[in-house]
Amino acid sequence: MIRKLSPLFALFLLLGAAGPLAAAGLRFELGFGWTLVAPRLNATYISQYSPPLVPQDRFVASSATQTVHFNGKTSYGFNGFFNLFFTDNIGFQVLADYHRPGIGGENAPYEGQVQFLDYNDAVRTEELSSPWPNSAGNLAETTFSFNALARFRLTDNLDLSVSAGPTIFNFEGKAGYIGYTELELVLGDLEYTLTGMTYQTVVALDPQTKYGFNLGVEAAYEFMRHVVLALDLRWYEAPSANVQMHIVDDPIYPVPAEQIEQTIGLGQLTIDPSYMRVGLAIRFIF
Repeated sequence: MIRKLSPLFALFLLLGAAGPLAAAGLRFELGFGWTLVAPRLNATYISQYSPPLVPQDRFVASSATQTVHFNGKTSYGFNGFFNLFFTDNIGFQVLADYHRPGIGGENAPYEGQVQFLDYNDAVRTEELSSPWPNSAGNLAETTFSFNALARFRLTDNLDLSVSAGPTIFNFEGKAGYIGYTELELVLGDLEYTLTGMTYQTVVALDPQTKYGFNLGVEAAYEFMRHVVLALDLRWYEAPSANVQMHIVDDPIYPVPAEQIEQTIGLGQLTIDPSYMRVGLAIRFIF
C-alpha cells in the first residue's frame, strides 16, 4: 500500500511547491494520466525435491519435479508528473508511475515418483502425477524518473516532447503455484495403501529496488487555454533481479510454511522489471 501511494504523495509535494515556483516567474506544468503497460516479466522456475513419506521406516526414495512459468500480463496503471522549464524548449521532469500487472503462464503436469517397502518388505514404486493450473498472481511496481526534457512546437496548439533520464524501480508481488506433496502409507489387510496430498502453494516475492533509465516521446494538443491532452510512448529499462521467494502461510498446510520452504529448497526467481507503456494524460500549464 505504501508503494502504491508513493506516486500520489510525490504529486502532493509538487503541488505544494507550485506557489513558490509561480512567484519566482518559472514556467511549470503538472499532470496526471492513465497508462497501458506491457511488462517484460517472463520467468521460469524449476522445482526438484524429495516429498516426505510416513512412516519413515518404509521410505526408500522419492522425487518430484515441475517447471512453472510466470509471465506478465498487459495491465492498466496511472502516473503523475511535474515539468519545470528553464527556457522555452528545455526543462526538467519528475515522473512517477504505478501499475500492478497480473501474472499468468501455462504449466506442464506436476510429476513425481516414490519408492517404499511394502508389507513383505519388497520395494514398491508408485508414480505421482497431477495436472497443474495456470500461474496466477501480480507484480506491483512503482517507478520514479528524473528526466531531461526537450519540447518542439509544431503548430500553435500542437507540440512534440522528448524526455529521458534515470529511473528508480520498486517492485514486489505474489505468485502461484509451486507444488508440495506429503505422502502417507496406510496399513490395510496385509498391504499398504499410498495416500497423500499435493498442495498448490503461493509464494511472496521480496521487495526489490533496481536502478535503470527511461526514454519517452509525447505528442500534446492544447484543447483549452493552459490545459493540454497528451499521448506518450515510453520505455523503461532496468537489470533483472534474483528475488527470493517465500511460501505464503495457509491454514490448510499440514506443516509451517518455513518447513515447506526447507523441504522443497525454495530458491530465487529472476524478475525483469522493465516494461513499455502508452499513456494518456492531462497537463495543466502554470
